[in-house]
Amino acid sequence: MPRSAAARAFLKLNSQFSALNGLALLLAAGTLTPVLFAHPVDWAALGLRGLGVGLLAFAGVVYLLSRNKFLSRAAVNEIVVLDALWVIGSVLLIAFFGSVFTTYGMVILTVVAMVVAFFAVSQFASAAKIKPPVPIADVSMRDGKLHATVQRRVNAPANTVWDVMTDHPAYADVADNISKVEVLAGDGLGMTRRCYGPKGEHWEETCDLFEPGHTYGFRIHTEADDYPYPFSELSGRWTVEAQPTGSEFDIKIVAALKGNVLSKWLFATMAKPKFKAVLIDLADAWAKRMEREAKS
Repeated sequence: MPRSAAARAFLKLNSQFSALNGLALLLAAGTLTPVLFAHPVDWAALGLRGLGVGLLAFAGVVYLLSRNKFLSRAAVNEIVVLDALWVIGSVLLIAFFGSVFTTYGMVILTVVAMVVAFFAVSQFASAAKIKPPVPIADVSMRDGKLHATVQRRVNAPANTVWDVMTDHPAYADVADNISKVEVLAGDGLGMTRRCYGPKGEHWEETCDLFEPGHTYGFRIHTEADDYPYPFSELSGRWTVEAQPTGSEFDIKIVAALKGNVLSKWLFATMAKPKFKAVLIDLADAWAKRMEREAKS
């Protein structure tokens, strides 16, 4: 289980609590206004609805973070800061503007602040247990394309790493997004292979770069009518370098997305954590096999 599991669990609870409060404020602002405020003004209900919208947006962001298996400590602590600001704001409201609220309003404000404080402390404590993954991965948008990279040190000689990396049928054993790989024709430059996704979808790839013992690359045939993913271009490069102790391999993926500017931005935003998780899992699974092969 990833060391981020506890932090992600508290973030998910935080998002659910925020969403419930946001919905209550948005849908029942008129009812809640006299419950919360001793002398409600005309715009109080509108203000509560605005706060509800903000809480729903916050809940969405926190939920997306909770879905990231390789969540960083810094990302969790950003939410901790926001939660702490909510608690501090609640304390200041009670201390300096308590007369604005009814007794029920004061109780509700206090209870919500206590729950948020619990989330802040729990998230901070669980974030301290998060350790960054061994593979170094990055996913970013540059020049209108999605660039995904991962590097991993491995305690195995370069020739062993190369043999594992070029065992194409076994690629499906280590890649979570691949269920099967078939070599269709050739060996080295010009080789073609067919990859299958977890739901049976498939596509073909052609080796367009091959330097024995060092690097190879594939171009995915995104132009095919039955290509299942929203990419207009997709290519990958796999490289191994010998190190003073062991080796280092890296993977570089470059993808151009289909659609308009908005759809590209939305997909890239959603795809970044997924790409990163897939690459980290792949690098770790490959490293285990490489080191096992080196010992045998």
